[in-house]
Amino acid sequence: MHHLTLHTRNSAPAGAHPIMDAYAQRFGFVPNLVAAMAESPAALKGYAQTYLLLGETDFTPAEQQLIFLTVSRTNGCTYCVAAHSMAGKMMGLDDETINAVRDGRPVLDPKLAGIVEFTTKMVEKRGHVSALDIETFLTAGHSKAQILEILLGIATKTISNYMNHIAATPLDDAFAATAWEPGAIAAQ
Repeated sequence: MHHLTLHTRNSAPAGAHPIMDAYAQRFGFVPNLVAAMAESPAALKGYAQTYLLLGETDFTPAEQQLIFLTVSRTNGCTYCVAAHSMAGKMMGLDDETINAVRDGRPVLDPKLAGIVEFTTKMVEKRGHVSALDIETFLTAGHSKAQILEILLGIATKTISNYMNHIAATPLDDAFAATAWEPGAIAAQ
């Protein structure tokens, strides 16, 4: 059931136009997530801004996508898991890491595993992580600042994950090859 409209530039409120245009220029199309979120230019601007701000952190582009993928899988967002599986690969994440997150299996690389494990715990525990959880993250090679930067990634994806749940956002054809369903085992 679709509770929000998938807007075109012509049907969207004017305040959403600059962001829709930026996505169209960057990707060659306006993703359905952006088209649905255009219903509220303020929400769309908030999402787009927090997404950009994660790029100012100490996380690499691949690690940023790993955070987004992990939050989306933990929240059961089929749209965002598919989109960030593709984006993660484009940013240099290997198939084994992507599929491990998609399948809920441990990630083999210790530094990347630290990101996945800490991000998952932050989402599942709603921020009530233990001192051991924090120490494990830091021991994996991450900084105290990155604890807060994980929060930024969680905030960004929570906006889009929850919006996709409300909107039942249909997957764009561009992400069809990386479609995902909760409990699904990713193709190897």
